[in-house]
Amino acid sequence: MKIAHFSVEGMEFYGSVEGDRVRAIQGSIFGEFTVTGLSFPLTGVTLLPPTRPTHFWGIGENYPYHVRFRVEQFGEEVATRAKRFTPWHKGASAVVASGQPVIMPVNAEIFEYEGELCIVIGKPARNVSIEDAPDYILGYTVSNDISSEGSWHDDFSHWRRKGCDTFGPVGPWIDTAVEPHNLDIITRVNGVVEDQGNTRDMVHNCYEIVSNISQYVTLHPGDLITTGAPGLTRPMKPGEVVEIEIPEIGILRNEIVLDTR
Repeated sequence: MKIAHFSVEGMEFYGSVEGDRVRAIQGSIFGEFTVTGLSFPLTGVTLLPPTRPTHFWGIGENYPYHVRFRVEQFGEEVATRAKRFTPWHKGASAVVASGQPVIMPVNAEIFEYEGELCIVIGKPARNVSIEDAPDYILGYTVSNDISSEGSWHDDFSHWRRKGCDTFGPVGPWIDTAVEPHNLDIITRVNGVVEDQGNTRDMVHNCYEIVSNISQYVTLHPGDLITTGAPGLTRPMKPGEVVEIEIPEIGILRNEIVLDTR
């Protein structure tokens, strides 16, 4: 099932995406629900972030090719970096839906996309084993883990590099049935393919990620974990449109807009 979160005529719904329409859901997507007969054309609704997470986690350098790319930038041994499990916390205010703008800080010197598969947690998870981890995952969506560099290059944490408002586009919806470990991830900027990879190349797979994080913090229904970019990134500029496509799930589309506040 593909589950969308959307608004229409001032009302919010979750719904089941069926072709070019979405049927409203009654009940909780994290518990019991039914799909109603109330149906809307997808072109007539406004997509919202698939969930409102309590926590939004990111995993760094989770693909060998991306590790090699970073080594060229920072000069550390590939083997050393690849062994690390490096989660960080993105602010909940980073979350925006497909179709919403991504705001580029006016003092950002580098502003990059990272097209990724994103895990959606389905029920409270604490001290979960790798084997049991699938039972705690509601499904998967598409994410763009926006990264920036500027005067904050020496920040101790990723709070500005990864966590600014709108730095976490997610969508267009949640797929509850997709197999996560053999999915193509395609990143396009202004219609041109800039990066392409497959989730089978992950260093730490989705179940290992959920298990590892849950040993230290409780994951809550609706929490998001973006799982790393497969390959290259490049700087973006205002006016460019970034599309992250995972064909089995959908396309996440956002325009880059310069902050004019």
